[in-house]
Amino acid sequence: MSTESHILVIDDDPDIARAARLLLERHAMRVSTAADPEAAWVVLAGESIDVILLDLNFARGRTTGEEGFAMLDRLIAADARAVVIVVTGHSGIAVAVRAMRSGAADFVIKPWNNERLLTTVERGLALRRAKLETAATPPVTDGILLGESDGIVRARTLIARVAPTAAPILLLGATGTGKTLIARLIHQASPCAHRPLVTLDAEAADAAAIAARTAAAAGGMLVIDHIDRLPRALHDVLLPALDGIRVVATTRLDRAGVRGAIGEDLLDRVGTIEIALPPLADRGGDAVLLARHFLALFAHRHGKPNRPLDADAAQAIAADRWPGNIRGLRQTIERAVLLGTGDAHAIGDLMLSPDIAVPHALAPDLSLARNEAALITAALERHAFNVSRAAAQLGLTRAALYRRMARHGL
Repeated sequence: MSTESHILVIDDDPDIARAARLLLERHAMRVSTAADPEAAWVVLAGESIDVILLDLNFARGRTTGEEGFAMLDRLIAADARAVVIVVTGHSGIAVAVRAMRSGAADFVIKPWNNERLLTTVERGLALRRAKLETAATPPVTDGILLGESDGIVRARTLIARVAPTAAPILLLGATGTGKTLIARLIHQASPCAHRPLVTLDAEAADAAAIAARTAAAAGGMLVIDHIDRLPRALHDVLLPALDGIRVVATTRLDRAGVRGAIGEDLLDRVGTIEIALPPLADRGGDAVLLARHFLALFAHRHGKPNRPLDADAAQAIAADRWPGNIRGLRQTIERAVLLGTGDAHAIGDLMLSPDIAVPHALAPDLSLARNEAALITAALERHAFNVSRAAAQLGLTRAALYRRMARHGL
């Protein structure tokens, strides 16, 4: 975590404030504390704060949270990009829901679990960075979902057809393929665009988080990230809580993998419409198109000249496997904008990794097993470990590929 991350803890209990400060400082965060809203404004007037941990009650014996809600309203009014995490007591689920509807980014229940508090604050820091980046980004047109490859054209067509409905949508794709962006686009084009967009991290979920986030999403949209990672014990908790909520779920697995992970009942509830996002390596010329878009974006954001790609750099981008997909390309281009010095961006500015997806040359002894393992590894890496796509490229069924993977310890 960056030492520049600055957290403000607003809590009248010195023991609570001290515990939060010690925990966060151990993770290289700078922490300021304030015992009440008045003291908090003094800190805010002189410091740049990334995330605010806000208790809701400050007067002894008060439990309504009205002081905290008033402070929350003032914080959001003063800075629409403020990231406020509400701290509430054991019975505070309803209070947490109200806080999120009022603009809080998340909540923590006292007494907290240290790992959960740290994860929540780190998510808040990521949200703060995203908000600041958005503010520095030039306006974008309807080309925000850029690309002309068949898979992206299909995705755009499906979004246009189903976003205005209430249909649940399952987004399938490897890490970095754009699932979060598409969930946001669906919300923006939906009838509930004026209502909350709430995210549930299935892997980190518990019953309290499910109750709070589904309640906060009522009338709006709930994005369930990594639904295949939801603990099985919580399947029966989540399913009834989804009544009346527009759901967009994301997964890195294919449909068969998701079915095995969450079962038919939950899959039927969240997967009426499926939108599959292809790996960037399967999108033809889209990588260069996206690279040029990111060049303009980051040049504007960082106050750098908008230098073009030279021919060799463009060819290298088109030929790369991009195991990190769009996210990896985005990071590569931002680094090139920050560090490039020439009149145009050359291959050296991109600092691309060696192409490890090209199968190794045949072994001198022509070992079938050795070369089969290399080909399977290459296909899996090529398709970001999407077994269905790798199997199709290899001319195998999924079951046959799984058997070969087991045989080679892959």
